[in-house]
Amino acid sequence: MDSFRPRKFLGGRHVQTIYNAFFPPQNNLRSKYLCEDIYLPLGDGDVLVLEHNPPLEWTGKFNKPFNGYYILLIHGMEGSSESHYMISTAKNALERGYGVVRMNMRNCGKGFGFSKKPYSAGHTSDVESVLRFMKNNFSQNLVVSGFSLSANLILKYFGETRDHIARYFSAVSPPLDLKKTCEFIDSPSGKFYRKYFLDTLHEKVRSGIFGLEREFAERASKCKTFFDFDDFVTAPLCGYKGVLDYYAKCSSINFIPKIRHKGIVIHAEDDPVVPSKVWHEVAWHRIQNIQTVFTKKGGHVGFLAEESSQVPEGRWLSGILLDFFDTQINERLA
Repeated sequence: MDSFRPRKFLGGRHVQTIYNAFFPPQNNLRSKYLCEDIYLPLGDGDVLVLEHNPPLEWTGKFNKPFNGYYILLIHGMEGSSESHYMISTAKNALERGYGVVRMNMRNCGKGFGFSKKPYSAGHTSDVESVLRFMKNNFSQNLVVSGFSLSANLILKYFGETRDHIARYFSAVSPPLDLKKTCEFIDSPSGKFYRKYFLDTLHEKVRSGIFGLEREFAERASKCKTFFDFDDFVTAPLCGYKGVLDYYAKCSSINFIPKIRHKGIVIHAEDDPVVPSKVWHEVAWHRIQNIQTVFTKKGGHVGFLAEESSQVPEGRWLSGILLDFFDTQINERLA
């Protein structure tokens, strides 16, 4: 696929990032394709809600043969299985012969109210649980794609010492260093995005789903920075000693050198949410199994290009991810 070139009049970092919120791709994953909700219990009593689109061949309505692979898609902060990049990638994957599972992280989207804990950048056990379910029920051949916060989650997962179930991965716009990303979005330049995300996080706290004591919940719902919110809510509820312990143990920059699986990592230099300077702190050239794509434009999980036969709906991201997976699958079969 050609290198990324932003769509005419949509070259700005904020426009690339925000445009999809106002003009998302059409979500016909239920009207056009077969789709089912799956409620997956976790070991701690929480439940994840997944949306499953089986391969087109299995539905009997389409002639596209199943390529033998399932793709797990995981959204970013305060996103869901309905996020624009989840929809566009899922549709593209189905048309290429994949089966698709879109995961709602804890208390996100359709999963709201099914968990007592919040999601975090370090819940790799959740990824493991979903992949194991997919392996036992759908296919032995799995790939996984994470976006934004879950991109960090995926890099951490593949850098951990474990029996990895998925064969290949992709990570888009990952916050490689959580502390530096927090400082970046808590700075004056990140005010718009900080308020956007904190407003929805505050609503969750006020809803009572986390079971916080009233005084503590009121304090948490008034946090003005990500650092404070993670210190008051995310870190303690997810079992960390404090926010700095959470950031240190979950930042993917500490796990990337240990990754042995093949994957692709994509980031835009003009990302207004994740600091691009951290990208250059990683010795990517020493990690031969990871393909990197560092573009000048694209914003945060934006990458809107002109529409073409190679770029359905002008959404460049899904194409380059699936091209990577297709290449790995074909090389393995050769």
